[in-house]
Amino acid sequence: MAIALLVQGGLLLVTLFIAVSNDEPADPPVFEGERVVSNVSESEKRADRLRKLRQRMSRPKSFHRLAVENSFASDLPAAPALPVDAFDLDSMEDDFLESAQSAFAESGLMDLVGGLGGQASATEFFGVKASGQRIAIVVNTSASVVRRAAARGVTIEQIQNEAVDLIEGLEGGTSFGVVQFSQGVRGFSERLAPASAKNKRLAAAWVRTELRGNPPIASEEWLGHEAALRAALSLQPDLIFLVTDGSLNRRTANSGGGYSYPKISFERLISFVEGEISTVGANPRIHVIGFELGERERSGLERLVRRFGGSLREF
Repeated sequence: MAIALLVQGGLLLVTLFIAVSNDEPADPPVFEGERVVSNVSESEKRADRLRKLRQRMSRPKSFHRLAVENSFASDLPAAPALPVDAFDLDSMEDDFLESAQSAFAESGLMDLVGGLGGQASATEFFGVKASGQRIAIVVNTSASVVRRAAARGVTIEQIQNEAVDLIEGLEGGTSFGVVQFSQGVRGFSERLAPASAKNKRLAAAWVRTELRGNPPIASEEWLGHEAALRAALSLQPDLIFLVTDGSLNRRTANSGGGYSYPKISFERLISFVEGEISTVGANPRIHVIGFELGERERSGLERLVRRFGGSLREF
Protein backbone atom coordinates (compact mmCIF):
# COMPACT_ATOMS: atom_id res chain seq x y z
CA MET A 1 0.00 0.00 0.00
CA ALA A 2 2.74 2.40 0.87
CA ILE A 3 4.57 1.55 -2.33
CA ALA A 4 1.43 2.29 -4.39
CA LEU A 5 1.00 5.72 -2.80
CA LEU A 6 4.63 6.59 -3.49
CA VAL A 7 4.26 5.62 -7.15
CA GLN A 8 1.06 7.79 -7.59
CA GLY A 9 2.75 10.80 -5.93
CA GLY A 10 5.71 10.46 -8.25
CA LEU A 11 3.44 10.41 -11.32
CA LEU A 12 1.60 13.52 -10.10
CA LEU A 13 4.84 15.46 -9.73
CA VAL A 14 6.05 14.44 -13.19
CA THR A 15 2.68 15.54 -14.72
CA LEU A 16 2.79 18.92 -12.98
CA PHE A 17 6.36 19.54 -14.12
CA ILE A 18 5.45 18.82 -17.74
CA ALA A 19 2.35 21.20 -17.64
CA VAL A 20 4.30 24.10 -16.18
CA SER A 21 7.21 23.75 -18.52
CA ASN A 22 4.94 23.89 -21.65
CA ASP A 23 2.90 27.01 -20.54
CA GLU A 24 4.55 29.81 -22.50
CA PRO A 25 3.26 33.42 -21.95
CA ALA A 26 1.10 34.67 -24.84
CA ASP A 27 1.31 38.26 -26.16
CA PRO A 28 -1.84 40.49 -25.64
CA PRO A 29 -4.09 40.93 -28.71
CA VAL A 30 -3.37 43.96 -30.92
CA PHE A 31 -6.05 45.67 -33.09
CA GLU A 32 -4.57 47.02 -36.29
CA GLY A 33 -6.02 48.76 -39.38
CA GLU A 34 -5.30 51.32 -42.04
CA ARG A 35 -5.87 54.96 -41.11
CA VAL A 36 -8.41 56.57 -43.50
CA VAL A 37 -9.18 60.34 -43.58
CA SER A 38 -12.55 61.41 -45.15
CA ASN A 39 -12.35 64.36 -47.51
CA VAL A 40 -16.19 64.58 -48.13
CA SER A 41 -17.70 67.89 -46.95
CA GLU A 42 -20.92 68.15 -45.00
CA SER A 43 -22.73 69.79 -47.93
CA GLU A 44 -21.75 66.90 -50.19
CA LYS A 45 -23.03 64.46 -47.60
CA ARG A 46 -26.38 66.28 -47.40
CA ALA A 47 -26.62 66.35 -51.18
CA ASP A 48 -25.96 62.62 -51.36
CA ARG A 49 -28.60 61.88 -48.72
CA LEU A 50 -31.08 64.08 -50.56
CA ARG A 51 -30.35 62.28 -53.84
CA LYS A 52 -30.94 58.91 -52.26
CA LEU A 53 -34.17 60.17 -50.64
CA ARG A 54 -35.48 61.41 -53.97
CA GLN A 55 -34.71 58.08 -55.56
CA ARG A 56 -36.76 56.29 -52.94
CA MET A 57 -39.63 58.78 -53.34
CA SER A 58 -39.65 58.88 -57.10
CA ARG A 59 -43.10 59.27 -58.72
CA PRO A 60 -44.81 56.06 -59.73
CA LYS A 61 -45.55 55.37 -63.30
CA SER A 62 -48.53 57.32 -64.61
CA PHE A 63 -51.84 55.60 -65.12
CA HIS A 64 -53.99 55.82 -68.18
CA ARG A 65 -56.91 58.18 -67.76
CA LEU A 66 -60.39 56.78 -67.80
CA ALA A 67 -62.70 58.03 -70.52
CA VAL A 68 -66.48 57.76 -70.77
CA GLU A 69 -67.71 57.35 -74.30
CA ASN A 70 -71.43 57.63 -73.60
CA SER A 71 -72.69 59.58 -70.57
CA PHE A 72 -76.01 58.92 -68.94
CA ALA A 73 -78.92 60.61 -70.67
CA SER A 74 -80.74 63.26 -68.63
CA ASP A 75 -84.49 63.65 -69.08
CA LEU A 76 -84.80 66.57 -66.62
CA PRO A 77 -86.27 69.76 -68.09
CA ALA A 78 -84.32 73.00 -68.05
CA ALA A 79 -84.68 75.11 -64.91
CA PRO A 80 -87.18 77.95 -65.31
CA ALA A 81 -85.98 81.54 -65.31
CA LEU A 82 -86.40 83.16 -61.90
CA PRO A 83 -88.26 86.47 -61.75
CA VAL A 84 -85.89 89.27 -60.84
CA ASP A 85 -88.63 91.21 -59.06
CA ALA A 86 -88.93 88.44 -56.48
CA PHE A 87 -85.53 89.43 -55.10
CA ASP A 88 -86.34 93.10 -54.49
CA LEU A 89 -85.05 93.21 -50.92
CA ASP A 90 -86.13 96.79 -50.22
CA SER A 91 -89.81 96.17 -50.92
CA MET A 92 -89.69 92.72 -49.35
CA GLU A 93 -88.40 94.19 -46.09
CA ASP A 94 -91.23 96.69 -45.74
CA ASP A 95 -93.94 94.26 -46.84
CA PHE A 96 -92.69 91.59 -44.48
CA LEU A 97 -92.55 93.90 -41.48
CA GLU A 98 -95.96 95.35 -42.19
CA SER A 99 -97.48 91.87 -42.52
CA ALA A 100 -95.82 90.74 -39.31
CA GLN A 101 -97.07 93.78 -37.44
CA SER A 102 -100.58 93.20 -38.72
CA ALA A 103 -100.53 89.56 -37.65
CA PHE A 104 -99.36 90.43 -34.12
CA ALA A 105 -101.90 93.23 -33.84
CA GLU A 106 -104.76 90.93 -34.80
CA SER A 107 -103.58 88.25 -32.38
CA GLY A 108 -103.28 90.69 -29.47
CA LEU A 109 -99.62 89.81 -28.92
CA MET A 110 -98.17 93.20 -29.80
CA ASP A 111 -97.50 94.15 -26.18
CA LEU A 112 -95.84 90.77 -25.54
CA VAL A 113 -93.38 91.05 -28.42
CA GLY A 114 -92.91 94.80 -28.25
CA GLY A 115 -89.86 94.44 -26.03
CA LEU A 116 -88.27 91.71 -28.14
CA GLY A 117 -87.36 93.86 -31.10
CA GLY A 118 -87.23 97.36 -32.42
CA GLN A 119 -85.18 100.33 -31.36
CA ALA A 120 -86.36 103.38 -29.46
CA SER A 121 -85.74 106.74 -31.09
CA ALA A 122 -85.15 110.01 -29.28
CA THR A 123 -87.51 112.54 -30.86
CA GLU A 124 -88.37 116.21 -30.64
CA PHE A 125 -91.63 117.73 -31.85
CA PHE A 126 -92.23 121.45 -31.37
CA GLY A 127 -89.63 121.39 -28.60
CA VAL A 128 -91.19 118.43 -26.77
CA LYS A 129 -88.55 115.74 -26.32
CA ALA A 130 -89.51 112.10 -25.89
CA SER A 131 -88.50 108.63 -27.04
CA GLY A 132 -90.39 105.61 -28.30
CA GLN A 133 -90.30 102.57 -30.56
CA ARG A 134 -93.82 103.02 -32.00
CA ILE A 135 -94.70 106.66 -32.62
CA ALA A 136 -97.91 108.25 -33.91
CA ILE A 137 -98.26 111.90 -34.99
CA VAL A 138 -101.88 113.13 -34.81
CA VAL A 139 -102.60 116.54 -36.37
CA ASN A 140 -105.85 118.50 -36.36
CA THR A 141 -105.88 120.40 -39.68
CA SER A 142 -109.26 122.09 -39.23
CA ALA A 143 -109.64 125.73 -40.16
CA SER A 144 -109.73 126.82 -36.51
CA VAL A 145 -106.41 125.12 -35.72
CA VAL A 146 -104.70 126.53 -38.82
CA ARG A 147 -106.01 130.01 -37.98
CA ARG A 148 -104.95 129.89 -34.32
CA ALA A 149 -101.53 128.44 -35.18
CA ALA A 150 -100.97 131.22 -37.74
CA ALA A 151 -101.90 133.77 -35.07
CA ARG A 152 -98.99 132.39 -33.03
CA GLY A 153 -96.61 132.55 -36.00
CA VAL A 154 -96.84 128.85 -36.95
CA THR A 155 -98.00 128.08 -40.49
CA ILE A 156 -99.37 124.77 -41.73
CA GLU A 157 -96.09 124.34 -43.64
CA GLN A 158 -94.18 124.62 -40.36
CA ILE A 159 -96.41 121.96 -38.83
CA GLN A 160 -95.65 119.76 -41.83
CA ASN A 161 -91.91 120.45 -41.48
CA GLU A 162 -91.99 119.47 -37.80
CA ALA A 163 -93.65 116.16 -38.68
CA VAL A 164 -91.19 115.47 -41.51
CA ASP A 165 -88.18 116.31 -39.31
CA LEU A 166 -89.42 113.92 -36.62
CA ILE A 167 -89.91 111.10 -39.14
CA GLU A 168 -86.55 111.62 -40.84
CA GLY A 169 -84.75 111.51 -37.50
CA LEU A 170 -86.13 108.11 -36.47
CA GLU A 171 -83.82 105.14 -36.02
CA GLY A 172 -84.16 102.17 -38.37
CA GLY A 173 -85.74 99.95 -35.72
CA THR A 174 -88.55 102.42 -34.98
CA SER A 175 -91.99 102.42 -36.61
CA PHE A 176 -94.27 105.42 -37.11
CA GLY A 177 -97.69 106.57 -38.29
CA VAL A 178 -99.34 109.89 -39.19
CA VAL A 179 -103.04 110.60 -38.56
CA GLN A 180 -104.82 113.71 -39.90
CA PHE A 181 -108.25 114.79 -38.71
CA SER A 182 -110.86 117.47 -38.54
CA GLN A 183 -114.28 115.85 -38.26
CA GLY A 184 -113.20 113.05 -40.61
CA VAL A 185 -109.92 111.21 -40.27
CA ARG A 186 -107.31 109.56 -42.51
CA GLY A 187 -103.79 108.22 -42.07
CA PHE A 188 -100.54 107.74 -43.92
CA SER A 189 -100.90 103.96 -43.61
CA GLU A 190 -103.24 101.45 -42.01
CA ARG A 191 -100.41 100.15 -39.81
CA LEU A 192 -97.28 101.66 -38.34
CA ALA A 193 -94.59 101.80 -41.01
CA PRO A 194 -90.99 100.72 -40.34
CA ALA A 195 -88.68 103.74 -40.39
CA SER A 196 -86.82 102.64 -43.51
CA ALA A 197 -85.41 105.16 -45.98
CA LYS A 198 -88.14 104.29 -48.45
CA ASN A 199 -90.97 104.79 -45.95
CA LYS A 200 -89.47 108.05 -44.74
CA ARG A 201 -89.47 109.40 -48.31
CA LEU A 202 -93.07 108.29 -48.87
CA ALA A 203 -94.23 109.75 -45.56
CA ALA A 204 -92.50 113.08 -46.20
CA ALA A 205 -94.20 113.37 -49.60
CA TRP A 206 -97.58 112.45 -48.07
CA VAL A 207 -97.24 114.97 -45.25
CA ARG A 208 -96.29 117.86 -47.55
CA THR A 209 -99.16 117.21 -49.96
CA GLU A 210 -101.96 115.67 -47.85
CA LEU A 211 -101.57 117.06 -44.33
CA ARG A 212 -103.88 120.04 -44.85
CA GLY A 213 -107.58 120.75 -45.19
CA ASN A 214 -110.42 118.55 -43.97
CA PRO A 215 -110.27 114.81 -44.68
CA PRO A 216 -113.52 113.21 -45.82
CA ILE A 217 -115.88 111.67 -43.27
CA ALA A 218 -116.04 107.93 -43.81
CA SER A 219 -118.30 107.16 -40.84
CA GLU A 220 -120.71 109.17 -38.72
CA GLU A 221 -120.03 106.94 -35.72
CA TRP A 222 -116.66 108.42 -34.82
CA LEU A 223 -115.82 112.06 -35.49
CA GLY A 224 -113.34 114.70 -34.38
CA HIS A 225 -110.84 113.98 -31.60
CA GLU A 226 -112.51 110.67 -30.77
CA ALA A 227 -112.09 109.43 -34.35
CA ALA A 228 -108.49 110.65 -34.49
CA LEU A 229 -107.38 109.06 -31.22
CA ARG A 230 -109.26 105.86 -32.07
CA ALA A 231 -107.34 105.65 -35.36
CA ALA A 232 -104.04 106.41 -33.61
CA LEU A 233 -104.58 103.85 -30.83
CA SER A 234 -105.43 101.15 -33.39
CA LEU A 235 -101.78 101.46 -34.49
CA GLN A 236 -100.79 100.41 -30.92
CA PRO A 237 -98.20 103.14 -30.41
CA ASP A 238 -96.19 103.73 -27.27
CA LEU A 239 -95.90 107.48 -27.97
CA ILE A 240 -98.43 109.96 -29.41
CA PHE A 241 -97.94 113.62 -30.37
CA LEU A 242 -101.28 115.44 -30.72
CA VAL A 243 -101.59 118.86 -32.43
CA THR A 244 -104.86 120.62 -31.61
CA ASP A 245 -106.54 123.79 -30.40
CA GLY A 246 -108.44 121.76 -27.79
CA SER A 247 -111.85 122.46 -29.27
CA LEU A 248 -113.75 119.20 -28.75
CA ASN A 249 -116.71 119.81 -31.02
CA ARG A 250 -118.46 116.91 -32.71
CA ARG A 251 -120.61 117.19 -35.80
CA THR A 252 -124.23 116.20 -35.20
CA ALA A 253 -127.03 115.95 -37.78
CA ASN A 254 -130.06 118.08 -36.99
CA SER A 255 -133.56 116.69 -37.33
CA GLY A 256 -134.55 119.57 -39.61
CA GLY A 257 -131.51 119.13 -41.84
CA GLY A 258 -127.99 120.50 -41.63
CA TYR A 259 -125.45 119.99 -38.85
CA SER A 260 -124.53 121.48 -35.52
CA TYR A 261 -121.19 121.18 -33.69
CA PRO A 262 -121.77 120.77 -29.94
CA LYS A 263 -118.76 120.35 -27.68
CA ILE A 264 -118.00 117.21 -25.74
CA SER A 265 -116.31 117.18 -22.34
CA PHE A 266 -112.70 116.24 -21.70
CA GLU A 267 -113.95 113.68 -19.18
CA ARG A 268 -115.77 111.96 -22.02
CA LEU A 269 -112.68 112.08 -24.23
CA ILE A 270 -110.43 110.69 -21.48
CA SER A 271 -112.91 107.92 -20.73
CA PHE A 272 -113.12 107.15 -24.45
CA VAL A 273 -109.31 106.89 -24.72
CA GLU A 274 -109.18 104.59 -21.67
CA GLY A 275 -111.75 102.31 -23.28
CA GLU A 276 -109.83 102.16 -26.54
CA ILE A 277 -106.59 101.41 -24.69
CA SER A 278 -108.18 98.48 -22.87
CA THR A 279 -109.51 97.18 -26.19
CA VAL A 280 -106.36 97.39 -28.35
CA GLY A 281 -103.82 96.78 -25.58
CA ALA A 282 -101.74 99.91 -26.24
CA ASN A 283 -100.55 102.12 -23.38
CA PRO A 284 -99.03 105.23 -24.95
CA ARG A 285 -97.75 108.46 -23.49
CA ILE A 286 -99.66 111.39 -25.00
CA HIS A 287 -97.97 114.77 -25.56
CA VAL A 288 -100.08 117.71 -26.78
CA ILE A 289 -99.10 120.75 -28.83
CA GLY A 290 -101.86 123.36 -28.28
CA PHE A 291 -102.51 126.64 -30.12
CA GLU A 292 -104.30 129.62 -28.52
CA LEU A 293 -105.90 127.58 -25.77
CA GLY A 294 -108.73 128.94 -23.71
CA GLU A 295 -108.95 128.28 -20.00
CA ARG A 296 -111.30 125.33 -20.50
CA GLU A 297 -109.14 123.79 -23.23
CA ARG A 298 -105.93 124.27 -21.25
CA SER A 299 -107.36 122.67 -18.13
CA GLY A 300 -108.82 119.75 -20.08
CA LEU A 301 -105.63 119.05 -22.05
CA GLU A 302 -103.58 119.19 -18.85
CA ARG A 303 -105.81 116.48 -17.37
CA LEU A 304 -105.44 114.45 -20.56
CA VAL A 305 -101.62 114.53 -20.64
CA ARG A 306 -101.37 113.99 -16.90
CA ARG A 307 -103.57 110.90 -17.18
CA PHE A 308 -101.41 109.43 -19.96
CA GLY A 309 -97.95 110.45 -18.76
CA GLY A 310 -97.31 113.21 -21.27
CA SER A 311 -96.85 116.98 -21.35
CA LEU A 312 -98.55 120.07 -22.79
CA ARG A 313 -96.68 122.58 -24.97
CA GLU A 314 -98.77 125.69 -25.57
CA PHE A 315 -98.31 128.32 -28.26
